[in-house]
Amino acid sequence: MEVRLRAVGLAIGALLLSSCATTRDTAFSNIYVADFHSDSPATCRSSDVPRSHGQAREFFSKAREVDYKTLHDNYELAPCYAEGTLVRQGKSCDWQIRAGATGSVQCAEQKLYFACDNCGDLFGTAK
Repeated sequence: MEVRLRAVGLAIGALLLSSCATTRDTAFSNIYVADFHSDSPATCRSSDVPRSHGQAREFFSKAREVDYKTLHDNYELAPCYAEGTLVRQGKSCDWQIRAGATGSVQCAEQKLYFACDNCGDLFGTAK
């Protein structure tokens, strides 16, 4: 009986672990780049942000979700960004990725914030 309980416990633990291993990359799908905006065209250009669908997808798979205070207090809010759409939980959402290696996803009333400390290759500089 003890062996059977232990086996059931291990199976449940493995199931929980595999469900925790799901990444944001699978939570976001159909990630498309639609446009680029800059409040400072002389210093912040389209080459400063991810420009392809694959690069945007990679940003969201590498970035970590942070709260607004962490984003505001610890990261630069760059004056230019790429924007587009993605699907989260079956619903269409809008996203932005800024040149400072930060981003956001807006799904209806909910806004999620992201920061990426190891995405320099996506921005052309070591960020």
